[in-house]
Amino acid sequence: MKFLTVLFLALVLVVSTALAVPGDIIDFDTGNFEHEQDGTAGRAVHGEYSYTGPDGNEYEVKYVADHFGYRLVD
Repeated sequence: MKFLTVLFLALVLVVSTALAVPGDIIDFDTGNFEHEQDGTAGRAVHGEYSYTGPDGNEYEVKYVADHFGYRLVD
């Protein structure tokens, strides 16, 4: 289950990055999953996503993806 969650989140990140237009904000909410992102696809993006886990708790991840790679931030 954990692997599928990580795989889904990685897929969402890749699709979101591919669809991004410079300066545009990706913002969607599926009820249990929400993702916001802005920047320039293929160059540098920053964003955050949150989801409700099976335990009912909400988890939030903030990140930057640029020429230094994908990094989690506070």
